[in-house]
Formats: sequence, C-alpha cells, structure tokens
Amino acid sequence: MLCMLAASVQAQVSPKKFKKAKGIEVTYQSSYKGKVRPGEMIMKVNGTQVALESVMPKFEKKSAEDGRPVYKLPVTKSYMDYAANEYYRWAELPSGEIISSATPYEMDKDLKVIGQEKYLSLNCTVVRTSVRSNTIEIWYTNDLAFRGTPQPNMGVPNGLVLRVVRNGDTVQEATAITPIKEEQVLLPESWGKKMIAEVYQYQINHSNVITVPVFDEQNVCFNGAKFPESTLEDNVQYRVGGGTIIMKKVKLPEYVKDRSIFVELIQYSDGDAYDRTGSVFMIPTDKKQSFLDAMKDLKSVPHFTSDNENYHGLVSTEDYNAPLELMRFFTGFGVRQYNHNIVPGQEWSDSVLYKTEVTALADRLQGEAWIAAYIGNWDAKGHKITLNLKYYPDENRRMYKVMPLFNTVNYLEQAGQPYPVFMLNDKLNAKFTLKKPVKNAVLYYTTTGHGGWGNGDEFNQKPNTIFLNGEKVISFVPWRDDCGTYRNWNPCSGNFSNGLSSSDLSRSNWCPGTVTNPEYIYLGDLEAGEHTITVEIPQGAPEGGSNSYWCLSGTLLFTE
Repeated sequence: MLCMLAASVQAQVSPKKFKKAKGIEVTYQSSYKGKVRPGEMIMKVNGTQVALESVMPKFEKKSAEDGRPVYKLPVTKSYMDYAANEYYRWAELPSGEIISSATPYEMDKDLKVIGQEKYLSLNCTVVRTSVRSNTIEIWYTNDLAFRGTPQPNMGVPNGLVLRVVRNGDTVQEATAITPIKEEQVLLPESWGKKMIAEVYQYQINHSNVITVPVFDEQNVCFNGAKFPESTLEDNVQYRVGGGTIIMKKVKLPEYVKDRSIFVELIQYSDGDAYDRTGSVFMIPTDKKQSFLDAMKDLKSVPHFTSDNENYHGLVSTEDYNAPLELMRFFTGFGVRQYNHNIVPGQEWSDSVLYKTEVTALADRLQGEAWIAAYIGNWDAKGHKITLNLKYYPDENRRMYKVMPLFNTVNYLEQAGQPYPVFMLNDKLNAKFTLKKPVKNAVLYYTTTGHGGWGNGDEFNQKPNTIFLNGEKVISFVPWRDDCGTYRNWNPCSGNFSNGLSSSDLSRSNWCPGTVTNPEYIYLGDLEAGEHTITVEIPQGAPEGGSNSYWCLSGTLLFTE
C-alpha cells in the first residue's frame, strides 16, 4: 500500500497527453515488503513492439584491491511483439556472442478478473493468475491506446500493465509514463544464435563462471605407472602410484575472494566392478617437501611409527605438507560398464556426478596448483573420470587461512604404502605452530571407516573423538543410513536373500556412488605457539588377513 501511494504522488497520468503519441515510455520501480530495490525497468512501446531494459544505478568505480579483476557482465534485453504474440529475450555475452530466445504467449490466458481499481489516475482491471505456485495479481489499463507488460512471463493481458504483485509482497509498479512523438523500430537488427529459453538462461547464468578443466575422460587404473624421472612440466598429465593417481599442474584464477568454488567430477567404470575409495586433492608445495616427494620416494618424507610400522607422509610437519583433500568420493559398483545386469525395477545411471563446494579452501585454490585424483583399484581398465574446478561469481568474503594437518588416505597403496591401521593401538597426533593468535579456528575434517566384513569398521559404528592440546573438543559417530537411495548407480551390487543389495547397507560415513561431506569442528580462538590435534577411534581388530582402517583428512581453517 505504501508503495502504491508513493507512485501515485510521483505521477498522475492524463490520457489527453497521449492522443497524438506514436508510442510511450514507462518507468517501473520494484519493491519487496515495502523496501524499494535499486534500479528501474524502462519499457518502450511503439505500435505492436515492446522493448524492456533494466537500468541499474551508477556507482562510483572503486579502485581494484588485491588484484581484483573486472568482469564484463552480459548485456540483456527483452522484447515483445504483439503481432506475432511472442516474447523475446536477447543478450550480448561477455565474449561478444549474441544469443536470443523466443517464447510464444496467449493473451489473457488463465487470467481471472478480480476487481477494478485506480492507479496513476487511470482505470485498471485487476486480474489474478498462478505461476509456479506463485499468486500473481496484474493491474492493467485500457485508458491509453497502448499494450505492454514488464513481466511477459507472468501473464499478458490485453492492455497496458501498470502494476504486478507476486504473493502479496513483491511489487513492480509504474512510476512515470511519458509520450514518444516519433515512430521507432524497437526490435533488434540481429537475433544472433537462437535457442530455447532454458538454454538461453543457462548461457546467461554461466557467462561469468570460470571453468578450469583438469582431466577429460581419463583412465584411473592399475598399470604400474611410476613417478616420472624427467622434470615435471606445467599442464601435463602424469600417472603415478601404479596408475591409480593422475595429476596435473594447472593455472587457477588469481583472485578468488569474490567466487564460490566447486569440484565437479564425473566417473564411470571402464572395467572395475567394485566400490572404491576416491579422492580429489591438491598438493601444497610451499614447504621444503611435499607429496610430490612422497610419490617419488615415499621413505624420503617425514613419518611416525606405530606397532613397528612406519607411516610416511600422512602428517604435516614444519618442512612437509600432507595432501590437501578437496573431495572424498566412493565409486558405485560398476556403473556403465555393467549396466547390462538386469535387476527388476532398476534403471542404471550412465555415470555418476560428484559435486561439492570447496569455497572454504579458496585461499589454496588460486594461482598455480598441482591437482590430483585418486581411485584405489587393481583393475587394468579401472575407471574413467572427468574433473573440473568451477568458480562461480559471488559476493566478496573474508577468506580462511588454510593449513593442511593430516591425510591418511593411502593414495600410494598400489605403490606399496601400508594401510592406515595404526588406530588399533594408537592415536593420530598432528602438531602445528601458529606465528600469531588466530580467531574462529575450525578443523575441516573428513572421516570414513573401512573393513568390509561383518565385524569390520565399514559396517560398525565407531566414535571419532577429537582433542585439542589434550582437551576433548567433540566425540561423534560418523555414519550413513541413506545408502539405499543410490541403488541406480550400482548395477554390479550383489542382491541378498533378504531383498537388500550390498550398496543399500549403512556404512561408516560413506555410500557407494556418493561424496562424503567434511565436518566443520569449531576450535575457537587460538593463541600463538605450538598446538596438537589428536584423533582417537576404537578401531576394530583384524580378522584373518583383513584389517579395519580409517581414512582421515584434517585441515585447519582460521582468520587472523
């Protein structure tokens, strides 16, 4: 009501002023719950043609900070043609490409008259419709000899729309109407590449998304591949760890403070029938040693000893950084390769898409970086993957400092690395040193239990207890009860006599064909100096030649 009154004060319209006009220009203002939104919508009408353009306020250009780039936004316009009964959308993308879409409409379709009102001193018919479960009220007038609407997708009445109200709280209303004395051609000369509306909108939404391709349809399989003896080169793919790791040094965006970042991986079986541990990780190289050294010679990097077994490269030290895990995933049982298996009621997926947000790790995901993917398997064909990092435009934010602490995923299993079974009689300790006090420290913690038999830790709930400097922070049971949801990604999963499939079974924080999400464990403000994170898990005892073990990764996030 307040918005309507404000508009009424701004302009009163006399139909006499428009008798000789060839067209009109209408200015619209939008508001939500009474609060006016910035910018305006300008609608020009000439004959049967309508042109719509959003105009945002001009702000003073701020100087770039931290090397922030200037992104060119798509230029978008909308049009209507009452002669053709079509609504057009047109855009020039940042690349210079012009695209468009056309959507037909029926005038007065599904519009129910609910009353008569006055707006800007003009007589208005009020109609109501429903669009995607939203209630829409449209005010239009026939006092002026022109037709047009600022929202053709909300219903098109046979008249000039002055007001649109969605769900009673979102309002777009005319604030001024002026005559145009000369005839104008409002439709554009070129429509560029024509496409359906859904594809058009996708192109607009993704025009400023930065996609960093890492791997494209690449095999991750057991082929005996070793760390190359030659000098490593940028943007060259390497296979190591017996072939179960592929890695590449790629160029990432230089400025990520205004981006949301996602890892996107597509995987399918090229031969392997089993559910396997998968991981996408970054290799930090800002210390004297890195996981690159471990892949070249595992025994060359720091280790700890437990039960007479040496565990190399799992914990960061002053001179070594453990791999920074970006995504933990688990392959389904043989998706695509074994889709010929028939199970009544199941339609197998062609591949599995794993997508997870890693914006919390943004500080490490800029500039040049080694990115790697791992799938533990012993198959000569294994799996095929496509991996992209995607940077979506977002608001500027304060970024975490990112400090890798530990990663017990045995990436080099196929190159002789022992399983991380040390939790049986020991704990995981990770020391780190802060040069100055930090605020709001968080442990970014991913945990999955393994041991694939009845008494193994894969199928038994085990508490994970986290200590900071000897004081317990949290104790919780990581567990997944939803594995049956993903049955259609597991064509080779066995069917049991009780009607369940092996992929249905609940597990220690993972399911075949899914991502395991990290836990954000709040540690609070920390003083400068040395600190210790300890992880304690009551790991199950071995049976025969089988062991339980835990794949853990932990990263310290904090602000200064």
